[in-house]
Amino acid sequence: MDAFSEDRTVAIATGLGARVVHRKWPGFADQKQFAIDQAGGEWVLLVDADEEVTEALATEIEVVLAGAPSESGFRVQRKNQFLGAWIDHGPWANDFQIRLFRKEKGRIARRPVHEGVQIDGELGTLRSPLNHYTHQTLSESIRRMNVYTTLEAEERVSRRKIRVFDVIFPPAGVFVRYYLSGCWRAGMRGFLLAATTAMYKSILYLKILLLQRDRDAQRSA
Repeated sequence: MDAFSEDRTVAIATGLGARVVHRKWPGFADQKQFAIDQAGGEWVLLVDADEEVTEALATEIEVVLAGAPSESGFRVQRKNQFLGAWIDHGPWANDFQIRLFRKEKGRIARRPVHEGVQIDGELGTLRSPLNHYTHQTLSESIRRMNVYTTLEAEERVSRRKIRVFDVIFPPAGVFVRYYLSGCWRAGMRGFLLAATTAMYKSILYLKILLLQRDRDAQRSA
């Protein structure tokens, strides 16, 4: 699935024998669900642009599917990078995502970000990792934070009322939880990971707060 990219993605994919479908970008969930709908096989392996299927994972998938599994889908553990280094401690070291599933049993959750896959049936877990080359630079992390918090805030504006203290105290708790649960072992990268995760929560709540205030002002006008 290609949203009219301007790099060599299409040339590389077609050169390796892939069928490329072009479609304008409608959002994460809609694009992924459309891609799943185009799949012609019984099983779907969902991989993002910044992820890499390791040789071990590819082999394990072949073996598992050859055994005619009864499960409807499988979780895969992502091995995550942050600022160019693998994060082997803290919450990111325990990142399992549903990526392999029967086409007829899986669907994308209709959320603007962090959409994920919903499965109807039993789940298994694969042992081999999926490499995730995310947040390669701090500027990329901040750019992504701004985009994602805007999308998520627009989705959550009609949920619970956000107060000023939500912008401060829950993010502080996120930092403490991330840092003490193992990020401290990664030195400065671990500190920055905990800090940017807390910043995400703070900026998200601030954007929701401002949207709710604008909505309330319009209603009272």
